[in-house]
Amino acid sequence: MKSKLMAAVAAVAIMSAAGVAKAQTADEVQALKAQSALLKKQNAALEKRLSKIEKQQAKEQAEIARQPAARPAPSSFMADLPSLKGPAGCAPLNLEGPLTFCGITIFGTFDTGLSYASHGAPNSGGFYAGDILMQKFYNGSRFGMAPSGLSQTTLGVKGEEEILPGWAGVFYASTGINPQSGQLANAPGSQISNNGTPFGGQSMNIDGTRGGQAFNDQLYVGVSNKTFGELTFGRHKTFSNDLLSNYDPAGGAYDYSPIGYSGSPVAGLGETDLGREDETLKYLVNFPLGQVAGHFGAMYKFAEGNAGLGTAATTIANNSCGGTVAAPLPCKLNDDGYQFDLGAKYAGFELDGVISHYNQALTYGTFAYGSTYTLPFSGAVLPTLGAQGLSGTVADLTSFMIAGKYTWNQFKFYAGYANDRFSDPTDPMGFGADTGTGDYPIYAVNNAAYLYGNKILQTEWVGVKYAFNSQTDFTLAYYNENQNFYGSAANAATCSAPQSMNGYYGGKLYQTALTGASPRSGACAGSLNAISGYVDYHFTKRFDAYAGMMWSEYNGGLAAGSIYNMNFAPSAGVRFTF
Repeated sequence: MKSKLMAAVAAVAIMSAAGVAKAQTADEVQALKAQSALLKKQNAALEKRLSKIEKQQAKEQAEIARQPAARPAPSSFMADLPSLKGPAGCAPLNLEGPLTFCGITIFGTFDTGLSYASHGAPNSGGFYAGDILMQKFYNGSRFGMAPSGLSQTTLGVKGEEEILPGWAGVFYASTGINPQSGQLANAPGSQISNNGTPFGGQSMNIDGTRGGQAFNDQLYVGVSNKTFGELTFGRHKTFSNDLLSNYDPAGGAYDYSPIGYSGSPVAGLGETDLGREDETLKYLVNFPLGQVAGHFGAMYKFAEGNAGLGTAATTIANNSCGGTVAAPLPCKLNDDGYQFDLGAKYAGFELDGVISHYNQALTYGTFAYGSTYTLPFSGAVLPTLGAQGLSGTVADLTSFMIAGKYTWNQFKFYAGYANDRFSDPTDPMGFGADTGTGDYPIYAVNNAAYLYGNKILQTEWVGVKYAFNSQTDFTLAYYNENQNFYGSAANAATCSAPQSMNGYYGGKLYQTALTGASPRSGACAGSLNAISGYVDYHFTKRFDAYAGMMWSEYNGGLAAGSIYNMNFAPSAGVRFTF
């Protein structure tokens, strides 16, 4: 600023000099000299003022320099998450999609709601669904919590890491949790808690594939290649369970699908425990065939656990492994099995078929009120109330199923068929048998349930899903299960008898609500019919709400021992997925 003022003064002086040279009179010269003197005086005042300003600025800058540096504004942990970085080549944490960091993804679902059942039972801490699908021990009407109505409440982690060019190591670990209790999903544990309890006073308890294990859903590790497929070893969902998830209109929802709720038909091949299997080797590969996207899968289950002790002489009627209570004999373990899956996608069509065979397939059951069991060696007879073991039925199983769906505009159409064939086991099991699903032993075993003929369980379903808009889906479905008659002539004579009784029938006392006993044989031909419908509204991609109903009815042998045979269950809930 000072240099600019000096330049201005110099310019005025030059102009003044020019004026003097041109002045023609003494007066003009005198006037110019007066102006020059005044400009010099003003310039001196400006220089003094400028010097004062510069000193003040220097003082302020020195004061600023002596102050500590300002700290940056604090940031939140969540705000910093997207910028977190791992080792070299590791992408930052993604918060928009799955929670993935350095190839590791954490995922989960929390699902719960409310329901009314025209006939139902109280929830239990171990079982993971509400009183939606009709069960034999259901009694009066109930209103209460309906856990995991649309999908199982789950927490899990999975990962993928390249180990060679084109090859990756993979792992998967997940578990089901009961939102009504906070316990791990434990179907056989819920049965244990109802051992010896009066039939009509039981809480929710049904056999299932989740037995309270730390990872009761899946737990496996293996390798993957886009060309050669994926090979993993551990605990897996079976291909039949995968087929159910993909081709059931309700996606296996507990509140709206009898085949999802029960897990016995389709996913479990008639024996619900076969929906997930320990010690399995699973292979799946995708392959293109022109415009068709095909896939093939194979799965093998290794034998595991123990087959128990034989405590009775072998006869055709009991199919035992021999021995006595005083001198039991070990039974032969042979609970291996296999599955094959073949499927394809073309245009809007998808189709899958699964064939299966399993040996020594075991279905758990509770002990009836007032029943007992006998210990080997000591021969002690104990009450079943509070027993830490279960009863069981053993079978060799062969199954085939096929299912498809077609997408057309906003509609998806579904259809499927499953055929499960039960026969008495080639290798029977005995007292104390334990073949997984939470390691619950069997204290009473039935190896001759199909002595007079194979049981054939057939399941059909159809349904449609309509996408009203990007946030709202409507689903409607129909399901049917039916079994053949597979009993003796004496069993056939009971097929017209009542399903339940509180009194005498044919000269014999039956108290179904107390013991579960029925005048009608469970080997009689029978059926299940179910209709369901629901709407699902997505507020966001992670949070949705749903409401609907399921009506179910059992008839014939499938209803034998049921206090009631029909249930109507409307329900509604919310789900958060990450």
